[in-house]
Amino acid sequence: MSTLVIVLRILPLLAFAGSMLFSASAHRGGGKGRAGQSRGDRAPLVANVAAFGLYVVSLVVSSGGPAGFAALLLASSGALLGLAGAAVVVRSRAELGPAWSFVPVADQGMGLVTTGPYGVVRHPIYFGLLLFAIGEALAFGSWPALMIVLSGIAPTFAWRAYAEETLLSRTFGDRYTAYQTRTTMIVPYLF
Repeated sequence: MSTLVIVLRILPLLAFAGSMLFSASAHRGGGKGRAGQSRGDRAPLVANVAAFGLYVVSLVVSSGGPAGFAALLLASSGALLGLAGAAVVVRSRAELGPAWSFVPVADQGMGLVTTGPYGVVRHPIYFGLLLFAIGEALAFGSWPALMIVLSGIAPTFAWRAYAEETLLSRTFGDRYTAYQTRTTMIVPYLF
């Protein structure tokens, strides 16, 4: 049973890493040096990366949790949640296409993406990453990692989302305001 638990813990990580590497190689060159673009504040990104760093350390150091059937149950449910989160991230990033950037960027030339997952949530990549991080914390049985997701990663995603929305509002004006009224920020139908 412990081999199955290990596989379930690692499967979402491999799926996520593989899909990100594939999409990064397919995306090469986009998001850099475009004319007419506005850049956002990088402080929320730095805070988010720091929170993820703590999360990874916590995941490795405090993994283990329960044994036997409880470990299998946590690993299974965490793997499903992690895979669902990875799928949301990959689908959302594909929907953005060349408009995707690691640092907040708004570009009139690229337009405002409101289709696919963006038709439901304004920041589906953050939603997917939260699902992935929560899933992996559960799969690894790491309660400290789960606490870091809730108290460090989620708030920094909200901060990043607010910073991006300021930039998008400045760039797209009333179109973005109308989009905000018909969608939620990060969590579908809630926030």
